[in-house]
Amino acid sequence: MIDLHTTATANGYKASIMLEETGLPYRVIDYDLIKGENFKPEYVAITPVARMPAIVDHDLPGGTAVSVYGTAAILFYLAEKTGRFWPADPRVRAKVYEWVGVIASDVGPAYSGQFAFNVIAPEKLPWAIQFYDKLCARMVQTLEVQLGQTPYLAGNDYTIADIIAYPVAAVSMQRYPGNLDGHPNLARWAGEIGARPAVQRGMKVPR
Repeated sequence: MIDLHTTATANGYKASIMLEETGLPYRVIDYDLIKGENFKPEYVAITPVARMPAIVDHDLPGGTAVSVYGTAAILFYLAEKTGRFWPADPRVRAKVYEWVGVIASDVGPAYSGQFAFNVIAPEKLPWAIQFYDKLCARMVQTLEVQLGQTPYLAGNDYTIADIIAYPVAAVSMQRYPGNLDGHPNLARWAGEIGARPAVQRGMKVPR
């Protein structure tokens, strides 16, 4: 059994989609971030970063569990554990590494900054809003160009690169730019990913 420590955010959905896609048994521990439940000692013991999501895998030889924090790490771990959505060809796998990194290190932080300065900042700073809006627009266009060249982010097959990216399109991009009307390749990809039953289930966790 795997424990999924999560909340209803784009990052949380990345882990739940992967768990649904692999069919691994898991139970959900939901946290209220507004109440600061992620700072409870029992969660800080799992990850001192005290952010979401994290998993604890109890299904290991010897009976000793292991915890994994962060969407990219969770997806890599579960892909290796199950052999799913993880190409055997090292050339294709290199592209999976690359695009998971792009989403985790470039696209994700761009949208975190955009949300911080556009939504939660008590003082709206025009320079910061313009900076992050422009950065997000560039990231959206980067995905648009790639998906005009290949059906999925890393090539011809659906991989963890698509799993980590889809909630950004389904949640974050609905905030900015607001829709995908000007990005037909991204819209085509998001529609195909969003039609997968496991993705639909994962996007409802926690319920």
